[in-house]
Amino acid sequence: MAEPVVSSASLPHADAVLEMFQTAEQLGAVCAHLTPAIKTNLKELEPGQVLLVRVDDPSASLDVQAWCGLTGNPLIATQVEGDVFSFYIKKRDR
Repeated sequence: MAEPVVSSASLPHADAVLEMFQTAEQLGAVCAHLTPAIKTNLKELEPGQVLLVRVDDPSASLDVQAWCGLTGNPLIATQVEGDVFSFYIKKRDR
């Protein structure tokens, strides 16, 4: 099931932010490091808190959806603005 794409007015509150943007020298590097970085950042949050992940890699959408499905951390919203993808991931209850 695809995550909901929402307008700016209805975006959830983010308790923490992770930004990973590619540069010309690092093309493809974001995908390899994205899900481990999400895991690390979620460890710092309490259950129910929300991590905002911002990336400019279009393939991140599939990676984030799959990772959330495997780990049980709900992907509660997605927003696309230009070439920046924002994913709101809620830390699962224990």
